[in-house]
Amino acid sequence: MEYAAYTVQDDHVILYRLYGTGPVVEVPDRIDGRRVEILADHLFADEMSALGDPKQMSLARMEGNSWTGLKGEALSAFFPDSGCGGPAGSQENPERELPARVMKTLEKEALRADRVSVVHIPEGVKQIGNYAFYGLYQLREVSFPSTIQRIGWGMFNGCRKVNRLVLELKETQELTPPAMKELLDTLPNELDVIVRRDDEELYRLRFPAYYEEGKENTPARIIEIIYHGTGHQYRNCFLNRVLQFDRYDEVFPLAAAQESPQTNVHLILNRFRSGPAPKKEMQQRYLEYLRREHTVLMDEILSDPDFGPESELRILDGMEFFTSTLIDASIQAASRKGNSRAVSCLMEIRGRRFAGGSAGKSRSRYEL
Repeated sequence: MEYAAYTVQDDHVILYRLYGTGPVVEVPDRIDGRRVEILADHLFADEMSALGDPKQMSLARMEGNSWTGLKGEALSAFFPDSGCGGPAGSQENPERELPARVMKTLEKEALRADRVSVVHIPEGVKQIGNYAFYGLYQLREVSFPSTIQRIGWGMFNGCRKVNRLVLELKETQELTPPAMKELLDTLPNELDVIVRRDDEELYRLRFPAYYEEGKENTPARIIEIIYHGTGHQYRNCFLNRVLQFDRYDEVFPLAAAQESPQTNVHLILNRFRSGPAPKKEMQQRYLEYLRREHTVLMDEILSDPDFGPESELRILDGMEFFTSTLIDASIQAASRKGNSRAVSCLMEIRGRRFAGGSAGKSRSRYEL
């Protein structure tokens, strides 16, 4: 059973607590017809925010695909031992009052840190409070609406496994979603940012991890902040909170030297897949790196669920990545993985690009 504790302010809802939800959390977009616009502090934490007074809250229950407020006799029906008897609005039981026994019962079913892995925040939500996701140590993915205007302090404290943010754009918005810069600054983890409009992916970018180290310069007693990893540089590729794709690409020489080949392969393939294309010079630099790391490239394409091997191979073909040597090596790698569709795709590319060469004479060596 799923419940939500909330208050009504003017014509919108402030959500304070969610109860009894599994690993994928769908935050309500409306309760009793009112739009949810604010997610309160400590929404998913072990304890409710001190700013929330249970006696001023209403309780809603998920019924089908909508959330319905429970008041008075309805509360009594769902919680017969809670002391909610009496008609709604009576002095013994004001309709917005949640007796302590109801809250105590529900707190046992509150969202637990070891349950939640994905949180979807709906369109219409404008504010997310301080420490909203605090302690969700299994959280991996959060989707944010195009309506977001403010995020609170320490929102992702304790969320060390977050590796994906999905950001929505309105039709009238530019390519940089609201609060993208602020969200990235709250997460030093390595993560992918996926930007969508009307459920269509516009682009995705990988941001490597980083961490800070304070070093004291004695005897001057000056503290110098040292950043390890290129994630800090990638997170600073913004001008007036607008992402600059060229700046993003210009960080790559540092990433090539400091980050793992797996991270860099994802970073490059994301840039080739969608979004504003890199400049010719950067395209060549990216291709040269992928050719050097061909073994890692093929392993990631053939094994990572984020990639569709055939589509990624077609993108590489369009970038004129393959040489006769690399196409043979790629077919061998796909054959070892037992991926017959990738083998077929690669053999078609080889036949079209290298027909009559040495590669064309060895076709019978590979099994489909």
